Amino acid sequence: MKLIDTILFIYFLIISFAIPLLDAQVCLPSIVFPDILVRFKNWFANILGNYLISENPHFYVGIAWLELLFAWPISIASIYGIVDGKSWVPTTCLMYGVYFFTALVFLFFPSFCYLRFYGVLV
Repeated sequence: MKLIDTILFIYFLIISFAIPLLDAQVCLPSIVFPDILVRFKNWFANILGNYLISENPHFYVGIAWLELLFAWPISIASIYGIVDGKSWVPTTCLMYGVYFFTALVFLFFPSFCYLRFYGVLV
């Protein structure tokens, strides 16, 4: 396994656990998740001061659904492809990369608008 494959494997492994355990709490009811995961998400939102996690604006819920329905299967497929040495891994990485950077635009846009109008980065 090459170095880049190892880095991608670790990244996709983290993502494959984080999406169903943390990001899915944004779009699914909290009763579905164990209490420790709900408390961890709330603690995480309070420590970072991230209003997206604590307030769940509609655009963030949409991004969370995309993560659950698109990014999670792509990350699992990428893990399988890296372990098995499949030739289509660069394609799944490209698909995930396009999704990721598109989602970043929607996540950072409110912060930059706030910076422009109020002079403070959220």
